[in-house]
Amino acid sequence: MSQCAIYDNRSLNFFRATCGFLGFIAFLTQSQWLVLITGFLVFFGMFSMKFNFLYQFHRLILKKITNEKPIPVEKDTGELKFVYGFTGACFLIAFVFIYYGKFVNIAWGLDVVVSFLTVLASFTNICVAAFTYVIFKKIFKK
Repeated sequence: MSQCAIYDNRSLNFFRATCGFLGFIAFLTQSQWLVLITGFLVFFGMFSMKFNFLYQFHRLILKKITNEKPIPVEKDTGELKFVYGFTGACFLIAFVFIYYGKFVNIAWGLDVVVSFLTVLASFTNICVAAFTYVIFKKIFKK
């Protein structure tokens, strides 16, 4: 069983919302480079929460400037790695398709869908990728 860790729920939601809105802005401006930046921001979080720059920035602001206490949430580290890896891969795949001019409409559709689901997760705490992780974990549980 994977270790669970305590995270700040507001900072996680800030990270999700920011990445989701960046994906929407990329679609609206048709900026392939913004899709790449969003993909890397999400993908870095897969390796460690220390590399999740938006999460760390939000925590720093809450901690130093506002002196607010974090709202703790317990998360399986495997779940977060799966979610960040899957979401980052979707954004990066969309970028590759757009960059090389193959399946461009599908790539922009992927960007919009992943952005919508990311924003939805930030406001409702319901993450489709986390549900997928739980399903895979139950299927492959030994």
